[in-house]
Amino acid sequence: MPKEPQATRQYIFSEAQTRLFFVGSGVLMVSALVTILILATARPRGEFLEPNREQYLETVGQASEALSGGAQNDDGSVTIPIERAMELIVERGVAQPFTVQSEQ
Repeated sequence: MPKEPQATRQYIFSEAQTRLFFVGSGVLMVSALVTILILATARPRGEFLEPNREQYLETVGQASEALSGGAQNDDGSVTIPIERAMELIVERGVAQPFTVQSEQ
């Protein structure tokens, strides 16, 4: 007749392995925090460059020319022809809602 299995308390991990895991994870967390703090306090290695005023003015001028052709209303808004509005939508997409008035 076969023997009946005996009830034993066998764990997958021993007590020493569990302690080693928690100590190792603690050391890993502390080293990660120290590394993050060192990287966060490091000085940037780039240089500050003064902005080029002429280039800025040229870019603003080009952008103004691209958007010209509209009539300014009394409330400060600008009305542009529907054809030009459609060209701008095709070029740049729609970033925020706006209204377009057609010329009739």
